[in-house]
Amino acid sequence: MFNGKITKENNPNVTKMLYEVVHEMALSRADSIEHPVSLSLFLLEMGVDDPNVEDRLIKKSVEIFFSVEDPMELTTKDFQKEFQRISPLVSDSGSVRYILRWIGLYDFPKIYPVAINLV
Repeated sequence: MFNGKITKENNPNVTKMLYEVVHEMALSRADSIEHPVSLSLFLLEMGVDDPNVEDRLIKKSVEIFFSVEDPMELTTKDFQKEFQRISPLVSDSGSVRYILRWIGLYDFPKIYPVAINLV
């Protein structure tokens, strides 16, 4: 019985249930590449379980944005190559677009137009 305390015995079950709660909440908010809800959940579902990856992806995105003269000329491949160095699990263009849209909506608004421009 769960009484609000996480113990060694109930930790796996509570963790699984909390994951399901977050997943259900994201679904209820229509989580998609066009409308990203949770970068952490997205990465976890891809198999990324290192909590530092999210911060590193954000920092790398900002770094890439400021490293070029015209950010609107950036391509999915520009980000994809760098993201794969951070985590090989971030490998497809859909993942890159989700990550960049989330960053643009919730962390670094200047990158949102770039994310929308990526095809």
